[in-house]
This record gives sequence, structure tokens and C-alpha cells, in this order.
Amino acid sequence: MNYELLSNLYKEEAEKNKNDALILKTRNEILQNEIENLRQKIKKIEEEKDSLEKEVESLKSALEFKEEKQKESFTYYS
Repeated sequence: MNYELLSNLYKEEAEKNKNDALILKTRNEILQNEIENLRQKIKKIEEEKDSLEKEVESLKSALEFKEEKQKESFTYYS
């Protein structure tokens, strides 16, 4: 075979591999950014969940207090 032809084929293959590597690197960066965004969203959701759980507990306590207050305020007349 002709060495010049082999050299050209090698150069084309090397360029193709270089382009593929660049594409994969770019995709990896995009995926890493998406992962970080999802982690931040998960953290916000967990914080909101904790806040809502505290609010529910507070409302339960208020309701229990109100129910106890109503029980205490009953007076029976004969």
C-alpha cells in the first residue's frame, strides 16, 4: 500500500477521535452541570419539606391546645 494513503487515513482517524473526545468532554460537562442543578433542587425541596413538617407540627399543637381549651371551658348547669 501507499504510505501516503495510510498516513492520510491515520490523520483522518486521529481527527475523528479528537472530535469524538471533545464531544464527550462537552457532554460530560453538561451532565455534571445538570447533576449539580438537581442536587440544589433536591436540597431546596428537602428544606421546604422540613419547613412544612414543622408547620404541620405547630398547627397540630395549636389544634390540640384549642381542643383542650374547649374541653376546659364546658360548664354544666343543673
